[in-house]
Amino acid sequence: MGYVRERKVFRLRFDDPEMDGLVVRARTISLGQFLDVVGLREVNPQKMSQQELAKLFEAFAGALIDWNLEEPEGVPVPATLEGMHRQEPDFILTIIAAWVDALTSVPGPLGAASSNGGTSLEASIPMEDRSPNRPS
Repeated sequence: MGYVRERKVFRLRFDDPEMDGLVVRARTISLGQFLDVVGLREVNPQKMSQQELAKLFEAFAGALIDWNLEEPEGVPVPATLEGMHRQEPDFILTIIAAWVDALTSVPGPLGAASSNGGTSLEASIPMEDRSPNRPS
């Protein structure tokens, strides 16, 4: 039986205080999709063609797992491309920017290094023979 690698899931983080309380989870994507998305995201979204924007939105919609986004009436917005289409472009682009940041970030350092634990008892035992050699 072969090794099956589960796709990593990100909980996106936002710097904008207006997005406090928004929880968005999205998964990673294949390398081919990643190269396409990163290439598109580096282009100014205002100068992107409609086809490029559609490709970017579709890639994110395919990776989007869930969010806690609701309409003003309290109706949940589906975590789908259709649900995204009902939102403002700058809002969705902010979410996509956080997703791209998660995709391209380098993992943080591992946990704190273990302490040296002090000297072991064995290290404190003298290894030299302190008495002179006795003749046999």
